[in-house]
Amino acid sequence: LEAGEYHVRLYVELTEVFGRMMLDKIRNLPLFVLIIFGFIIVASASGVATLTISTTTTQVDLSAENFVLDPDTNVANTSISMSGLVVAANGDNQGSPVDADTGLVTVNTALDQGDFVYQFTVQEVANASWDSARRYRIETFADGLSLGTLYIDNSTDNAASIEGVTVRMSLGSGVPDSMTVKVDRF
Repeated sequence: LEAGEYHVRLYVELTEVFGRMMLDKIRNLPLFVLIIFGFIIVASASGVATLTISTTTTQVDLSAENFVLDPDTNVANTSISMSGLVVAANGDNQGSPVDADTGLVTVNTALDQGDFVYQFTVQEVANASWDSARRYRIETFADGLSLGTLYIDNSTDNAASIEGVTVRMSLGSGVPDSMTVKVDRF
């Protein structure tokens, strides 16, 4: 016999022997089942069957929707981070909206240290898209529940540059499955 034929023949013979052994064991099925269950119980108790899932998450896929009800406005640069500081709310009063500028001034809900924060920008689509009378309401929702409403305007128009704001909304201690941002003029 050649080497390849010998290996095939040995494999077939071993398979037949193993098959006969298993058939003999199966004839005494109750004992066979008891042995298998005993093995499973011992393996579980010894930790062999333990599965550990890491609690560290490096990436979260988030479903997000943006409703911008003004063609001159763009919502972009969404991200989630963690607040390192306590920050007072800024822009939450409709009577005194925050003025948008080229440096993307920040408007936010109250933030506690350790809060997850949903961040995005709201800005004009092109230079001079917003006139000096523009006022916007920015509503943000997490899993359909309101996170808050912030207000901006463009009282000091800069026709040479794109103006806007950076919005930071507190998510509290958890990250939702979905986010919705609604921006409309008022």
